[in-house]
Amino acid sequence: MSFGRHQPDDWEYDDTDWLAQADEPTRASTAVDTVVGQDPSGVVSVSSTFDAEVVSVALADNWRQVVDPRQLHVGVVVAANAATMLALGTKLESADLEGTDQLQAAPGYDDSPLSSQDITRLLDEVTADLNAFTHQLAAIADQTVTAESPGRNVSGTAQRGQILQLSLDPNWASAARNSEIETELASLLATLQSKSTPTDLAGGPRSRAIDELNGLASNPQLLLRRLGLGS
Repeated sequence: MSFGRHQPDDWEYDDTDWLAQADEPTRASTAVDTVVGQDPSGVVSVSSTFDAEVVSVALADNWRQVVDPRQLHVGVVVAANAATMLALGTKLESADLEGTDQLQAAPGYDDSPLSSQDITRLLDEVTADLNAFTHQLAAIADQTVTAESPGRNVSGTAQRGQILQLSLDPNWASAARNSEIETELASLLATLQSKSTPTDLAGGPRSRAIDELNGLASNPQLLLRRLGLGS
């Protein structure tokens, strides 16, 4: 009794699909929404999250043919600050939409009458809360911070999340691999951004009085009813 050899085709199967499926959750879980700022020459690209946290820096492959290594830091500053402004703009748009959605989804509003004394009290509380927030913000935001990259080839200063100045070793920039330069720049920019941004105040002023006033201002009909001026 003999057993015939199985043909290779009898054992073939395509493992491409299950490999792709296995990789898919990893790709999805690591995806981050980002914005990209560039310098005018397109040599430097800085990617940041919507919270203006620096994710990466990318240099054009031929950047040394376009920019003198002694001037690379100028493009980095422009690209980094452009990314920060784009991130803040995107976040403000998202906050406006989120606030509108929350207002529309609110289960109900306080319809209790408001007297002139109530309005005066509310405005006084809001003014006090805003003054306190301003003082907190000024104490932190007006400070200029400094930092140095892990390889000590790049250093810089920043204030209020904006890069003020970078100093880069031109000899190192002329000889180092792009990936090495990108890594040090990204690390430095992330450190400067983090140290110069008051994260606990980044969401803006919040208090019971401010939230109440915002709620009234966003719903004029409700405000009129509570003042006894609406139907």
